[in-house]
Amino acid sequence: MMKRIALTGAVLLGSLMSFSAMAAAPLTPEEQAAADIGTRQAVFKLLSFNNGTIGGMARGAPFNAEAAKAALERIEMLSTMIPDVFAKDTRAFKGTKTMASDTIWDNKADLAKLASDLGAAAKAAQATLAAKPNADGVKEIVQAVGPKCGACHDLFRLK
Repeated sequence: MMKRIALTGAVLLGSLMSFSAMAAAPLTPEEQAAADIGTRQAVFKLLSFNNGTIGGMARGAPFNAEAAKAALERIEMLSTMIPDVFAKDTRAFKGTKTMASDTIWDNKADLAKLASDLGAAAKAAQATLAAKPNADGVKEIVQAVGPKCGACHDLFRLK
């Protein structure tokens, strides 16, 4: 029995050590670019999901104050990540389909400003929701937050 426990422990320890070694291996530039693009796309999928929550309510889905508040808080938080996920220039990497325009890396200050505007609009929208916790308030929120997303799309998203 003791031999079996020792053997099992040795196998587990060996497996953990090999996983650690694999995790510590540096990524190739192509792998790193693909990872950076994947992270960026994940942030925008989360933004889309949360915008969809309030957008759906504005289009007639049942109003849910808790869901709207959570969506706005997430949009505010995610907006702060936008400049970070574009920190590394990946325009030379063509291995992952992306909708990011190459002009982003030449206009990082504009991107940062638009991301900040989105965050500010989401924060202000939280106050609107607190004052008008109903479907009309959500419509007002979408009219305030939606154009902030669109402003970035107009400049930095491929058609």
